[in-house]
Amino acid sequence: MTDIDCHYHIDESIVSLPGLIASMDAAGIDKIALIAGMNDDLAETTIVRYGLPLLLKALSGRSRLFRMAMLKMYENVVKGDGTVDTGGIRYEVKVQPRNDEVLSALDRYPDRFLGWVFVNPAGPLDPVPELERCFQHQGMIGVKAHPYWHDYEVSLLRDVAALCQERDKSMLIHLGTDKKGDFKELPESFSRLNVIYAHAGVPYYNEVCEYSGEKENVYVDLAGGYVDLKVAGMAIRKAGAHKCLFGTDGPYFHHENDRFDYRRHIEKINDLNLSDHDRERVMGGNFKEITGMD
Repeated sequence: MTDIDCHYHIDESIVSLPGLIASMDAAGIDKIALIAGMNDDLAETTIVRYGLPLLLKALSGRSRLFRMAMLKMYENVVKGDGTVDTGGIRYEVKVQPRNDEVLSALDRYPDRFLGWVFVNPAGPLDPVPELERCFQHQGMIGVKAHPYWHDYEVSLLRDVAALCQERDKSMLIHLGTDKKGDFKELPESFSRLNVIYAHAGVPYYNEVCEYSGEKENVYVDLAGGYVDLKVAGMAIRKAGAHKCLFGTDGPYFHHENDRFDYRRHIEKINDLNLSDHDRERVMGGNFKEITGMD
Protein backbone atom coordinates (compact mmCIF):
# COMPACT_ATOMS: atom_id res chain seq x y z
CA MET A 1 0.00 0.00 0.00
CA THR A 2 1.28 3.47 -0.94
CA ASP A 3 -0.21 6.55 0.76
CA ILE A 4 -0.05 9.64 -1.45
CA ASP A 5 -0.96 13.27 -0.78
CA CYS A 6 -2.15 14.47 -4.19
CA HIS A 7 -2.44 18.17 -3.29
CA TYR A 8 0.30 20.05 -1.41
CA HIS A 9 1.77 23.51 -2.14
CA ILE A 10 5.53 23.79 -1.79
CA ASP A 11 6.65 26.77 0.32
CA GLU A 12 9.94 26.29 2.15
CA SER A 13 9.43 29.52 4.11
CA ILE A 14 6.65 27.62 5.92
CA VAL A 15 7.91 24.01 5.91
CA SER A 16 11.28 23.10 4.42
CA LEU A 17 11.63 20.05 2.24
CA PRO A 18 13.62 18.16 4.90
CA GLY A 19 10.91 19.12 7.39
CA LEU A 20 8.25 17.90 5.01
CA ILE A 21 10.05 14.57 4.51
CA ALA A 22 10.17 14.17 8.30
CA SER A 23 6.44 14.98 8.48
CA MET A 24 5.69 12.40 5.79
CA ASP A 25 7.69 9.74 7.59
CA ALA A 26 5.94 10.43 10.88
CA ALA A 27 2.52 10.11 9.23
CA GLY A 28 3.29 7.20 6.92
CA ILE A 29 2.91 9.25 3.74
CA ASP A 30 5.01 7.75 0.97
CA LYS A 31 4.72 10.42 -1.74
CA ILE A 32 3.41 13.93 -2.31
CA ALA A 33 2.34 15.57 -5.56
CA LEU A 34 3.70 19.10 -5.17
CA ILE A 35 2.18 22.32 -6.50
CA ALA A 36 3.91 25.69 -6.67
CA GLY A 37 2.61 28.12 -4.05
CA MET A 38 0.35 30.94 -5.23
CA ASN A 39 0.19 32.97 -2.01
CA ASP A 40 1.93 33.66 1.29
CA ASP A 41 1.05 31.67 4.40
CA LEU A 42 -2.61 32.00 5.35
CA ALA A 43 -3.74 33.16 8.77
CA GLU A 44 -6.66 31.44 10.48
CA THR A 45 -8.86 34.52 10.75
CA THR A 46 -12.23 34.60 12.52
CA ILE A 47 -13.93 34.34 9.13
CA VAL A 48 -11.87 31.29 8.22
CA ARG A 49 -12.47 29.63 11.57
CA TYR A 50 -16.21 30.27 11.86
CA GLY A 51 -17.31 31.31 8.38
CA LEU A 52 -15.83 28.36 6.51
CA PRO A 53 -18.05 25.80 8.30
CA LEU A 54 -21.09 27.90 7.32
CA LEU A 55 -19.85 27.98 3.74
CA LEU A 56 -19.47 24.21 3.68
CA LYS A 57 -22.91 23.70 5.21
CA ALA A 58 -24.57 26.03 2.72
CA LEU A 59 -22.82 24.83 -0.42
CA SER A 60 -23.41 21.16 0.40
CA GLY A 61 -26.95 21.68 1.71
CA ARG A 62 -30.39 22.06 0.18
CA SER A 63 -31.37 25.60 1.15
CA ARG A 64 -31.36 27.49 -2.17
CA LEU A 65 -31.30 31.01 -0.71
CA PHE A 66 -28.57 30.21 1.82
CA ARG A 67 -26.57 28.54 -0.92
CA MET A 68 -26.90 31.51 -3.27
CA ALA A 69 -25.68 33.83 -0.52
CA MET A 70 -22.67 31.65 0.19
CA LEU A 71 -21.86 31.35 -3.52
CA LYS A 72 -21.75 35.14 -3.63
CA MET A 73 -19.49 35.18 -0.58
CA TYR A 74 -17.22 32.60 -2.22
CA GLU A 75 -17.06 34.65 -5.40
CA ASN A 76 -16.31 37.89 -3.56
CA VAL A 77 -13.16 36.48 -1.97
CA VAL A 78 -11.40 37.25 -5.28
CA LYS A 79 -10.77 40.97 -5.83
CA GLY A 80 -10.17 42.82 -9.06
CA ASP A 81 -6.69 43.97 -8.03
CA GLY A 82 -5.10 40.52 -8.04
CA THR A 83 -5.65 39.85 -4.34
CA VAL A 84 -7.94 37.63 -2.30
CA ASP A 85 -9.61 38.57 0.98
CA THR A 86 -9.91 35.71 3.46
CA GLY A 87 -11.54 37.74 6.21
CA GLY A 88 -9.90 41.12 6.64
CA ILE A 89 -6.48 40.06 5.36
CA ARG A 90 -5.59 40.64 1.71
CA TYR A 91 -3.16 38.26 0.03
CA GLU A 92 -1.49 38.89 -3.29
CA VAL A 93 -2.05 36.02 -5.70
CA LYS A 94 1.02 35.05 -7.71
CA VAL A 95 0.03 35.49 -11.35
CA GLN A 96 2.43 32.73 -12.38
CA PRO A 97 3.47 30.43 -9.51
CA ARG A 98 7.07 29.24 -9.78
CA ASN A 99 7.13 25.76 -11.30
CA ASP A 100 10.93 25.70 -11.01
CA GLU A 101 10.54 25.25 -7.25
CA VAL A 102 8.66 22.01 -7.90
CA LEU A 103 11.22 20.84 -10.47
CA SER A 104 14.02 21.49 -7.98
CA ALA A 105 12.21 19.50 -5.27
CA LEU A 106 11.87 16.56 -7.64
CA ASP A 107 15.59 16.68 -8.32
CA ARG A 108 16.36 16.67 -4.61
CA TYR A 109 13.92 13.94 -3.58
CA PRO A 110 12.86 12.00 -6.69
CA ASP A 111 11.60 9.04 -4.66
CA ARG A 112 9.26 11.11 -2.50
CA PHE A 113 7.84 13.85 -4.71
CA LEU A 114 5.86 14.16 -7.91
CA GLY A 115 4.83 17.45 -9.46
CA TRP A 116 1.95 19.39 -11.00
CA VAL A 117 2.69 22.15 -13.52
CA PHE A 118 0.82 25.29 -12.43
CA VAL A 119 -0.63 27.18 -15.39
CA ASN A 120 -2.57 30.43 -15.71
CA PRO A 121 -3.98 30.99 -19.22
CA ALA A 122 -5.04 34.50 -18.17
CA GLY A 123 -1.48 35.38 -17.10
CA PRO A 124 1.57 36.65 -19.00
CA LEU A 125 3.16 33.23 -19.58
CA ASP A 126 1.89 31.08 -22.46
CA PRO A 127 0.95 27.83 -20.69
CA VAL A 128 1.63 25.47 -23.60
CA PRO A 129 5.41 26.16 -23.89
CA GLU A 130 5.59 26.05 -20.09
CA LEU A 131 3.99 22.62 -20.14
CA GLU A 132 6.34 21.44 -22.86
CA ARG A 133 9.30 22.60 -20.75
CA CYS A 134 8.12 21.08 -17.47
CA PHE A 135 6.85 17.81 -18.94
CA GLN A 136 10.39 17.03 -20.03
CA HIS A 137 11.19 16.59 -16.35
CA GLN A 138 10.60 13.12 -14.94
CA GLY A 139 7.97 13.07 -12.23
CA MET A 140 5.71 15.81 -13.60
CA ILE A 141 2.31 14.15 -13.70
CA GLY A 142 0.01 16.87 -15.01
CA VAL A 143 -1.44 20.35 -14.62
CA LYS A 144 -2.79 22.38 -11.70
CA ALA A 145 -5.14 25.20 -12.65
CA HIS A 146 -7.02 27.68 -10.46
CA PRO A 147 -9.81 29.41 -12.39
CA TYR A 148 -11.12 30.66 -9.03
CA TRP A 149 -8.22 32.75 -7.67
CA HIS A 150 -6.72 33.45 -11.10
CA ASP A 151 -10.16 34.59 -12.22
CA TYR A 152 -10.74 33.10 -15.69
CA GLU A 153 -13.28 30.92 -17.49
CA VAL A 154 -12.58 27.20 -17.62
CA SER A 155 -12.80 27.32 -21.42
CA LEU A 156 -9.43 29.10 -21.49
CA LEU A 157 -7.87 25.78 -20.47
CA ARG A 158 -8.84 23.99 -23.69
CA ASP A 159 -5.35 24.16 -25.27
CA VAL A 160 -3.85 22.90 -22.02
CA ALA A 161 -6.40 20.10 -21.84
CA ALA A 162 -5.67 19.05 -25.42
CA LEU A 163 -1.95 18.76 -24.69
CA CYS A 164 -2.59 16.87 -21.44
CA GLN A 165 -4.83 14.40 -23.23
CA GLU A 166 -2.21 13.94 -25.95
CA ARG A 167 0.55 13.33 -23.37
CA ASP A 168 -1.61 11.22 -21.04
CA LYS A 169 -1.30 13.76 -18.23
CA SER A 170 -3.98 14.63 -15.68
CA MET A 171 -5.46 17.97 -14.62
CA LEU A 172 -6.21 19.15 -11.07
CA ILE A 173 -8.62 22.11 -11.10
CA HIS A 174 -9.96 24.41 -8.37
CA LEU A 175 -13.25 25.75 -9.67
CA GLY A 176 -14.75 29.20 -9.34
CA THR A 177 -18.36 30.19 -10.01
CA ASP A 178 -20.44 30.37 -13.19
CA LYS A 179 -18.20 29.97 -16.28
CA LYS A 180 -15.18 29.84 -13.98
CA GLY A 181 -16.82 26.77 -12.46
CA ASP A 182 -17.97 24.96 -15.60
CA PHE A 183 -17.04 21.45 -14.55
CA LYS A 184 -18.43 19.85 -17.72
CA GLU A 185 -16.44 21.95 -20.23
CA LEU A 186 -13.27 19.85 -20.35
CA PRO A 187 -14.55 16.32 -19.64
CA GLU A 188 -17.22 16.63 -22.34
CA SER A 189 -14.67 17.84 -24.90
CA PHE A 190 -11.69 15.62 -24.00
CA SER A 191 -13.00 12.14 -23.26
CA ARG A 192 -9.59 10.58 -22.50
CA LEU A 193 -8.48 13.35 -20.12
CA ASN A 194 -8.38 12.58 -16.41
CA VAL A 195 -9.78 15.60 -14.54
CA ILE A 196 -9.58 15.88 -10.74
CA TYR A 197 -11.69 18.61 -9.16
CA ALA A 198 -10.03 19.96 -6.04
CA HIS A 199 -11.78 20.04 -2.68
CA ALA A 200 -14.66 17.74 -3.72
CA GLY A 201 -15.63 20.17 -6.49
CA VAL A 202 -16.13 23.28 -4.37
CA PRO A 203 -18.29 25.37 -4.77
CA TYR A 204 -20.51 22.85 -6.59
CA TYR A 205 -20.00 19.90 -4.27
CA ASN A 206 -23.17 17.94 -4.97
CA GLU A 207 -23.23 18.51 -8.71
CA VAL A 208 -19.55 17.74 -9.25
CA CYS A 209 -19.57 14.62 -7.09
CA GLU A 210 -22.68 13.30 -8.84
CA TYR A 211 -21.06 14.03 -12.20
CA SER A 212 -17.89 12.26 -11.11
CA GLY A 213 -19.92 9.21 -10.18
CA GLU A 214 -21.48 9.14 -13.63
CA LYS A 215 -18.63 10.32 -15.86
CA GLU A 216 -15.58 8.27 -16.67
CA ASN A 217 -12.23 10.00 -15.98
CA VAL A 218 -13.68 12.61 -13.59
CA TYR A 219 -12.44 12.53 -9.99
CA VAL A 220 -12.43 14.67 -6.84
CA ASP A 221 -9.85 15.18 -4.13
CA LEU A 222 -10.73 15.54 -0.45
CA ALA A 223 -8.10 18.14 0.34
CA GLY A 224 -7.99 20.73 3.07
CA GLY A 225 -10.40 22.94 4.94
CA TYR A 226 -12.92 23.09 2.11
CA VAL A 227 -13.75 19.42 2.81
CA ASP A 228 -15.03 18.52 6.25
CA LEU A 229 -16.20 15.05 7.27
CA LYS A 230 -19.74 15.67 5.99
CA VAL A 231 -18.55 16.80 2.56
CA ALA A 232 -16.05 13.94 2.38
CA GLY A 233 -18.82 11.45 3.19
CA MET A 234 -21.05 12.96 0.52
CA ALA A 235 -18.20 12.65 -2.01
CA ILE A 236 -17.75 8.98 -1.16
CA ARG A 237 -21.48 8.32 -1.54
CA LYS A 238 -22.04 10.25 -4.76
CA ALA A 239 -18.74 9.90 -6.61
CA GLY A 240 -17.69 6.58 -5.10
CA ALA A 241 -14.52 5.68 -3.25
CA HIS A 242 -12.94 4.76 -6.58
CA LYS A 243 -13.26 8.42 -7.64
CA CYS A 244 -11.91 10.14 -4.49
CA LEU A 245 -8.28 11.04 -3.72
CA PHE A 246 -6.55 11.93 -0.47
CA GLY A 247 -4.99 15.40 -0.30
CA THR A 248 -4.27 18.10 2.24
CA ASP A 249 -3.83 21.52 0.59
CA GLY A 250 -0.81 21.83 2.89
CA PRO A 251 1.12 23.47 4.33
CA TYR A 252 -1.52 26.00 5.33
CA PHE A 253 -2.96 26.15 8.86
CA HIS A 254 -1.57 22.81 10.10
CA HIS A 255 2.13 23.51 10.52
CA GLU A 256 4.51 24.29 13.35
CA ASN A 257 8.27 24.17 13.93
CA ASP A 258 9.08 23.21 10.33
CA ARG A 259 6.64 20.32 10.35
CA PHE A 260 3.31 19.74 8.62
CA ASP A 261 0.72 18.01 10.80
CA TYR A 262 -1.06 15.26 8.86
CA ARG A 263 -3.14 14.06 11.80
CA ARG A 264 -6.40 15.92 11.11
CA HIS A 265 -6.32 15.02 7.44
CA ILE A 266 -5.76 11.32 8.08
CA GLU A 267 -8.33 11.30 10.90
CA LYS A 268 -10.93 12.64 8.45
CA ILE A 269 -10.32 9.65 6.19
CA ASN A 270 -10.34 7.25 9.13
CA ASP A 271 -13.65 8.70 10.36
CA LEU A 272 -15.29 7.78 7.05
CA ASN A 273 -15.13 4.14 8.21
CA LEU A 274 -14.20 2.88 4.77
CA SER A 275 -13.51 -0.75 4.04
CA ASP A 276 -9.82 -1.62 3.80
CA HIS A 277 -10.16 -1.82 0.03
CA ASP A 278 -11.85 1.57 -0.31
CA ARG A 279 -9.44 3.26 2.10
CA GLU A 280 -6.50 1.94 0.12
CA ARG A 281 -8.00 3.35 -3.07
CA VAL A 282 -8.64 6.78 -1.55
CA MET A 283 -5.24 7.02 0.13
CA GLY A 284 -3.24 6.22 -2.97
CA GLY A 285 -4.62 3.51 -5.21
CA ASN A 286 -6.78 5.83 -7.29
CA PHE A 287 -3.93 8.29 -7.74
CA LYS A 288 -1.57 5.54 -8.89
CA GLU A 289 -4.15 4.33 -11.39
CA ILE A 290 -4.84 7.82 -12.77
CA THR A 291 -1.18 8.75 -13.16
CA GLY A 292 0.03 5.34 -14.32
CA MET A 293 2.43 4.89 -11.41
CA ASP A 294 4.00 1.46 -10.99
